[in-house]
Amino acid sequence: MRITNPVDGWLQVVACSPLPDAAGEMVLYPGCDIDGVVTAERVAATAVQYSGHDVPKPKWPRPGMLLPVTVDLADPTRFRIEWDLVPTGHYAAEQLAEHLRSEPHANTPGRSPFPRSWHEMEHAASLPALVNGLTPQQAEIALAGGGAALGLVPTTARVLTVHEVQPSSAPGGTWDIAVAVNDPNGGPSWEAVTRMSFSSASRRESRSASGVELPVLVNPDNRKRIIVDVARL
Repeated sequence: MRITNPVDGWLQVVACSPLPDAAGEMVLYPGCDIDGVVTAERVAATAVQYSGHDVPKPKWPRPGMLLPVTVDLADPTRFRIEWDLVPTGHYAAEQLAEHLRSEPHANTPGRSPFPRSWHEMEHAASLPALVNGLTPQQAEIALAGGGAALGLVPTTARVLTVHEVQPSSAPGGTWDIAVAVNDPNGGPSWEAVTRMSFSSASRRESRSASGVELPVLVNPDNRKRIIVDVARL
């Protein structure tokens, strides 16, 4: 497929055909059908379909997975999945194991480093307004490391005030956090509100106390777009 105006993006898998081998049927070149949503910078979220026989079996997708893609800016339904950039399940497991080994208290009984954040996608999807200036799909993309594709850049922000939001199923609750954002371009700071859910009350207290500096991802051209960068917490 020729892509005339390429831009990096993500394909969020909504539905996917199962790997035939999983049912005991050995197929040398199995076909894979995917229904998903493509998101990229300067591209509106677009529902797409994919069908092909070039999917590596160790990288077979599943619903909810984010796949790196190259998208045609002029026609988002034209895209190429970059399978070389998709980790295998074995590699992802090795990375997780390494992360757990390096986490403080990772092996302490009764202590678990996960979840580092609580994703309230069910509640967020039901809200008429955007959360953090992002759709639920865009928030997932940003939290998965794809913020650059949405025009988000890293900076920090200082906590000013917090306000609890309902409903929330997160153990530590869901909170709107008013912050003073440090301009990543060196300009004057600005105030914004970002929403975050917490896996425990103690984690919420340590992250949302007045004066705490949080790592965030922001869009300097759209200052309502701001999300806590949990990967840097």
